Amino acid sequence: MLGKPEGSAPIVPFKLSDPVSILMPVCNEVDVINAVIEEWVEAVIRFLPAGSELVLDDCSSDGTEERLKALAVKYPFIRLNFSTRDGFFNSAMRLYRLSRCPLIFFTDSDGQYVPAEFWKIASHIDDYDMVHGTKVDRKDPMYRVKASYVFNALLRQGFGTSCVDTNSAFRLIRRALLDSVLGDIRHLRMLPNAELYLRAFAKGFRIKDVPISHRPRQYAKSRSLPLKSFGFECWRAFRGISTLRKEIIDTGLE
Repeated sequence: MLGKPEGSAPIVPFKLSDPVSILMPVCNEVDVINAVIEEWVEAVIRFLPAGSELVLDDCSSDGTEERLKALAVKYPFIRLNFSTRDGFFNSAMRLYRLSRCPLIFFTDSDGQYVPAEFWKIASHIDDYDMVHGTKVDRKDPMYRVKASYVFNALLRQGFGTSCVDTNSAFRLIRRALLDSVLGDIRHLRMLPNAELYLRAFAKGFRIKDVPISHRPRQYAKSRSLPLKSFGFECWRAFRGISTLRKEIIDTGLE
């Protein structure tokens, strides 16, 4: 059931000085999308400054589009972009470019992240350029958990970060950071948020990692890194890491 997990800290909203663009890619989430959006409205969006927005990029074919249109009528702060199904990378890039606010928050639409923990992230934004949520006790298939462990270990060794969950889709970003790195993201096609993190780290932006909760997926299976293409995507990620590392060294960002 979606909602505040047992034992989590209570929601303690505070006043942000700048409006926020909350970004979510959506693909075939008809079973859960209403509950996800309503939870975000109740726990987060109603406390945000005027001018904040919820921007969704949807490529669904299961009836999710109709649910989103109804939600957009109910909530005028929702902006919808409908696209063909062309991969997470393209959806994420579109969303980042569609954002309008000084603060940008990127997350998933499948209900695995806990909206109330936005406030754990936001409480640090005055002192950082990006506050990044790292999943604790990740509720995903074991092959994905192990792949993530190896991937992040390689990044810590190759780029000097201390992050244990670089690609997590739960981060609050200042506009200046996003504008500085967005146009360069291209090497980690399955993991664009990881590349955003690494490029920001290499440029010296102030980043804070904050532990956050993670919930089991309730409906269907994740469409990120499916088992049938696991080997190929791992190889492609490793190649992307090598290329990105070389580029950062050659351009003197390190």
